[in-house]
Amino acid sequence: MLLKFLYQVSKPTRIHFCTNAAPKNKLYSNTVLLPKTKFPLRLENKKLIERDKLVYNAADFENLYSWQRSHLSEPEFVLHDGPPYANGRPHMGHAINKILKDTILRYHILDGIKVHYVPGWDCHGLPIELKAVSNSSGIDALEIRSKARSFAHKTVQEQQAVFKSWGVIGDWKNAYTTDSVDYVKTQFRLFYKLYEKKLIYRDVKPIHWSPSTRTALAEAELEYCDSHRSPSAYVRFQIRDIPRVKLLQDKRYERTPSSVHYQKIYYVICSVYAIIWTTTPWTLPSNQAVCFNKALSYSLVKTPEPLDADVYIIATDLLEKACSVLNCNFQLLNVLPGELLEGATYTHPVYKERVLPFLNAAHVTASKGTGLVHTAPAHGPDDFLVALENKISTVDLVDELGCYRSAAGAALEGKSVLSDGTRQVLELIKPDLMHLGEVTHSYPYDWRTKTPVIIRASQQWFVDTGAIKGRAAELLEDVTVLPRDKADKYKNYILAQVLKRPYWCISRQRKWGVPIPVFYQKDNSKIIIDENLINHLCNLLEQHGTDFWWKLDNRELLPEHLAASELVEKGEDIMDIWFDSGISWAKVLEGAKVADMYLEGVDQFTGWFQSSLLTSVALRDKAPYKTVYVHGFAVDETGAKMSKSLGNVVDPTLITDGGEGRRAYGVDTLRWWVACHANQVSLASVSATVLQSSADEVQKVRSVLRFALGALADYQDSENDRNNLLLIDRYMLHLLYKYHEQATEAIKSYHFHKVSFAVLHLLTNPVSALYYTAVKDRLYCDAADSGTRRSAQYTLLRIFETVTRSIAPIVPHLAEEMYSHLPRRETTYFTRVHAPPPSDWEDVKVERLMEVVRRIRHELNKETGAGTADVAVRLRLANGTAELAKDVISLSELEDELPNVLQVASVSLTVDGGLTEDYRLEVQRCQKACCPRCRRVQSDKADELCKRCYDVVNALKDNKTAASN
Repeated sequence: MLLKFLYQVSKPTRIHFCTNAAPKNKLYSNTVLLPKTKFPLRLENKKLIERDKLVYNAADFENLYSWQRSHLSEPEFVLHDGPPYANGRPHMGHAINKILKDTILRYHILDGIKVHYVPGWDCHGLPIELKAVSNSSGIDALEIRSKARSFAHKTVQEQQAVFKSWGVIGDWKNAYTTDSVDYVKTQFRLFYKLYEKKLIYRDVKPIHWSPSTRTALAEAELEYCDSHRSPSAYVRFQIRDIPRVKLLQDKRYERTPSSVHYQKIYYVICSVYAIIWTTTPWTLPSNQAVCFNKALSYSLVKTPEPLDADVYIIATDLLEKACSVLNCNFQLLNVLPGELLEGATYTHPVYKERVLPFLNAAHVTASKGTGLVHTAPAHGPDDFLVALENKISTVDLVDELGCYRSAAGAALEGKSVLSDGTRQVLELIKPDLMHLGEVTHSYPYDWRTKTPVIIRASQQWFVDTGAIKGRAAELLEDVTVLPRDKADKYKNYILAQVLKRPYWCISRQRKWGVPIPVFYQKDNSKIIIDENLINHLCNLLEQHGTDFWWKLDNRELLPEHLAASELVEKGEDIMDIWFDSGISWAKVLEGAKVADMYLEGVDQFTGWFQSSLLTSVALRDKAPYKTVYVHGFAVDETGAKMSKSLGNVVDPTLITDGGEGRRAYGVDTLRWWVACHANQVSLASVSATVLQSSADEVQKVRSVLRFALGALADYQDSENDRNNLLLIDRYMLHLLYKYHEQATEAIKSYHFHKVSFAVLHLLTNPVSALYYTAVKDRLYCDAADSGTRRSAQYTLLRIFETVTRSIAPIVPHLAEEMYSHLPRRETTYFTRVHAPPPSDWEDVKVERLMEVVRRIRHELNKETGAGTADVAVRLRLANGTAELAKDVISLSELEDELPNVLQVASVSLTVDGGLTEDYRLEVQRCQKACCPRCRRVQSDKADELCKRCYDVVNALKDNKTAASN
């Protein structure tokens, strides 16, 4: 397009819309309808905190959940709350989790859909027990439980109060806790059902054991330390016999012809050794086999020393690496197929009188070590399975403190396996220790004490995951995983976690928890449990509370037909907290109900997501959830995950309420940060920069919508006002319709950050920069009840409604505060009906025409700068552009409307059939004067009203005169 510029100077002198030179009696400020609202432009610190509390009470957030349960329609949306630990003040992880859930629930409520959300707390477990008894020693079980219960319940109250202050709605009056009588009764009955189905059993197996807390740990209770240092030991085990390979100590060297089954090899040798590699030399006393893989080949090698006749066996593929580590250039004597090691025996590395077998095992690979694996069934899952397969008993030499028992021998008894015990074992095997180094690797730690754990054989209760994990994997195929861009990754991850799990240890050796409701025969440890016993225990639960297992003696605990027996003792174990929380669906989701969504952090793939799935599949053959939504962790400004041990935890209350030299950002900023900055990333940064950005974005929404509120002060909504819509109004409604579609799509996919991006773009550009600028003149200066002014107010109300509806679930306090300043409001924002924009707002023809107008506006501003108030525009339209305009509006009407849109004094339109471009623009200085009332260059003489203002002012005078008469 070509702009023909007719000014005599490069830029016009800007005429500001002011009348300082006009006489005072000709000032008309009292006739201008400026926006009026008590809604404050900005709230900070104390006023912001007060606003949050006032809104919570005035909008009755406390009862919003019960209101929607009785007023909204089915089918309901069920979001099952994963119970957080009741072990401390709320942190940023809580904020992410609870606010995301609340945001989703509120969107459904605005859509008129009933929601089901019962908050819960996990009140058992080691973290709570350790905090409760941290300053106590030598106290009995009942006192431990009393202290733990008090601590947990106090924490529940504190957390609930903070969650509510964030505006989180829910069935708080019926919140569940895993230590309540009803919950424990349900848990007893489900435990027995699993036992009946033979899906729960008791056995001795190697499990993760924490010497620091003296209890078994689940995978989800482990943290992996990537900087853990372990000894790296290469040890030789002396071979006693290899039946399929003849070894002679004579002067001959010959090879027999190959046979179908094997070959005999004759060497001049002294001794033969198998070389093993281990990072846990403390397990060597418990060694019961050496595993090989018959699919591998093994090399017979010797050192180059002439006097050293010893021969060593090592996997051929690992020979080169072993030579490097052992700093020895072995000479290759021969290569044997792995199957020739079947039936071989060796001497125990510590207890030389014991002769033990070589065993074939598929878990032996040529990826590391030597291809010959030291096997201690008490200290490794693979080792244990090998022992089961070969009917080898498990030797357990380590006690609950992580120290050697007396059976390990006087040299080791009482020594900690992870410290002086390791050193002593290395001393005992010193003659056979070929190399001792150190390796830094990932190693499991107790998540609470931050100390290393061990794998130790122990008699525990297990869920037979092998019997259900196949079905669980099938059902997972139909589960939706969010966010969608990580769905495949996360679904594959949880599938892998489920499928690789050989069993689930559900017993713990603590006092604060749900007792495993079984008894044992003293003489043979036979398990005593049946339905009558469970019913009896549930009755005792109701009578005596959850401490009954420790309060009552055996005669009271047992049913009548067993009470007289003195050969029966009660179990001392409690249930794993992941079993506690894993069966929460049975308490919260009545009947066969399945949750529409589980929403938790990514760490719950090894925790609650999995325990819920396994128990639900085992007991009712269905997944407990239709969708799993995963969110990330809060990190500090450096990207480090927040943790108390690092001292980088930010208390969300300091963000909302301030303190310790911090600014109070209020609840809305915290919620905006969660929904728009934290929910779609794996690491959510809690930094001053991000929080300030969130605060600025909330303020932007507040500022822009405040103008709409002020302009609507005298407006009563009427659909009749749609009859008077101007082009810019119709365009704004079209943009609102498209924005609503965009926001709805983002909301349905839970991409709340896209909502924030869309709303900020809408408010900054089309609304504030274009529409507000275009309608201010008719809002301020047209007659109060004129069709032009009412159509602008109609459109402003639609802007307010559409934008507020899209962001209200994210910032409900701001939404309710704004709504309370809307004239003629009804009830509260979340309890009113919210209709979506009607489809007839969409108008593609209007959009196409306004795209041309916006190009004209851009070109005009680029050439003339911001000072366009005294510009007269001559606009020649090509035939195509004119026809496009006529499909939407008459050219005369367009000519009347464009001055406000382009912010110029006047526009004249002509059609030029010879134009090849869409339009041609010419500008010149307008010869009219600035109107002292509307400040537009529309008056025929200086300091005289333009025609529009003259008519409005005279009408006001006439009305005033009529009223006085």
